[in-house]
Amino acid sequence: MIAPSRQRELRQLLNRIQIPEESINWNLLDQALIHPSFSTVHNNDYLEFFGDSVLRMVVVTFLREQYGDRSVGDLAALRSHLVSDKVLAAIADGYGFDRFLVMGESAKRDPKTSLSRLANSFEAVLAALYLSTNDFRLINQWLYPHLQRISITVLAQPAFGNSKAALQELTQANWHILPEYKAIDSSEPQIFMVEVWVNNFCWGVGKGSSIKAAQQEAAAIALPALTKSLNSSAKNKS
Repeated sequence: MIAPSRQRELRQLLNRIQIPEESINWNLLDQALIHPSFSTVHNNDYLEFFGDSVLRMVVVTFLREQYGDRSVGDLAALRSHLVSDKVLAAIADGYGFDRFLVMGESAKRDPKTSLSRLANSFEAVLAALYLSTNDFRLINQWLYPHLQRISITVLAQPAFGNSKAALQELTQANWHILPEYKAIDSSEPQIFMVEVWVNNFCWGVGKGSSIKAAQQEAAAIALPALTKSLNSSAKNKS
């Protein structure tokens, strides 16, 4: 049972994100905003895990509907940006999620965890919204305008689409190495296929009408996978 004072807080959040409260499972929303530093049992870990998948489904559906004519490489690059902790934390911060997040004193005093804390709570709230209705209706009406605004900004950047350069910057910053591109046989005539390898692991396979195009697509696919791996490693160390 949620205390009346806590429910009033959660109602303020719903008003901010313009979600009708009659559609909400209050217990789920409350749990979505309980950080593991406050309770090792009743916290948002599971909802964050579930919300990560919910977020990705919402984003890929949005991209298919709004940018279905774009290349796979462009879509992969956009998706990588839209699901990044930096973007999620910025959206959450705009609604003052920290004000509603219940956490232990250690977390409150650690500014280094602020970004991941906000991003994780954002994903957990998405899970709570989805599980409240078992559909994406509430999430889409709230999140689509943000996805549209951010996508327009990203697409307007001169460097957008140069996934090879972005991947090279990532690997050099973390391991002081360059990605390795390997051409592989293609079953389609006039189509080139390329694998991209980092640290003895293939992170993406791209295809295109030229070697360069195939490399760009491979890099665009590798970027979100490698970034997610790095973020997971960082979370495990924290």
